[in-house]
Amino acid sequence: MESVSKTRVTPAQAGAIVRDALGGDRTLVELVEFTDGWFNAVYLAVVDDGRRLVLKVAPPPGVAVLGYERDLLHAEIDALRLVRAHTSVAVPEVVWVDEAQRLPSPSMLTTFVEGRTLHHVTGELDTSAVDVIDRQIGTRLRDIHGITAPAFGLLATSMPRHDRWSAACGELFEMLLRDGDARDVSLPIDADAVRAVVAASRVQLDEVTVPRLVLWDLWAGNVMVDPTAPAVTGFFDLERALWGDPLMEVQFAPPGPTPAFAAGYASTRDVADPLGTPAAHHRRALYTLYLHLVMGIEGAYRHYPTDPLGEWARSQLVDDLERCRAGLDD
Repeated sequence: MESVSKTRVTPAQAGAIVRDALGGDRTLVELVEFTDGWFNAVYLAVVDDGRRLVLKVAPPPGVAVLGYERDLLHAEIDALRLVRAHTSVAVPEVVWVDEAQRLPSPSMLTTFVEGRTLHHVTGELDTSAVDVIDRQIGTRLRDIHGITAPAFGLLATSMPRHDRWSAACGELFEMLLRDGDARDVSLPIDADAVRAVVAASRVQLDEVTVPRLVLWDLWAGNVMVDPTAPAVTGFFDLERALWGDPLMEVQFAPPGPTPAFAAGYASTRDVADPLGTPAAHHRRALYTLYLHLVMGIEGAYRHYPTDPLGEWARSQLVDDLERCRAGLDD
């Protein structure tokens, strides 16, 4: 996807990075851009010793990004290291980090997770293969949710921390609504109405008392699989991780988790149905509203050639807000 948030990298620049990271006797033999992403520039860097690495580069200096997207590269570095240190879930290893020396923006090299994205192979999988993969995603995600912190908030160390989830969640909404106002994004719902429903949801939000590592953006495009096994080979793009409520994960979005995912999620611990209470359903409705607001506003910052997903997301907002209001009465 074309976006102004992507920093372009030449083969000469990437070659210098490989020499810095791996030693002067190593050379770059191939550089291929991954074009599926929407935010950072990401490249496959093939080294002369056969290693396949991923070069990820933060947006160019001066390019406006959404409030929650500030310092995402460093958030991902922390998320990758946390997952590797505390679980057996396969995620990339951080090989090298550069603080805007070789390139105008911070960048990093990581190992490459072998496989194909679940997004690209879903149509090739039969029902039993989908169930196996869904169950494995559930098991791995539950392990990641076992990683905890003393405070809520976005993972980047430059972002504020909060003692209560209601405060952290309210901050996420407030940053996003201000982003929309700054670019005069036309929404079918009133920003103050959103603020009011989030504020009125304090009791339900504060049922979440343990800040857990939430990936938030683990859609099928960020899951690598071996479709022939079938098996999950790893997760990547952990940049939007935060300390919060596991129900923010897309796997809990409507129409709800698949039976196979739910079984995998419950398999590592004695886990009750995460959506089994009115308060949980209400929080999930808030997170769906938030996701559609992100999708509906970010196009004004990316300058996409076309924005059909943003148009679709904005068309959902009236119903999203009404579901949130109705949940306050349950």
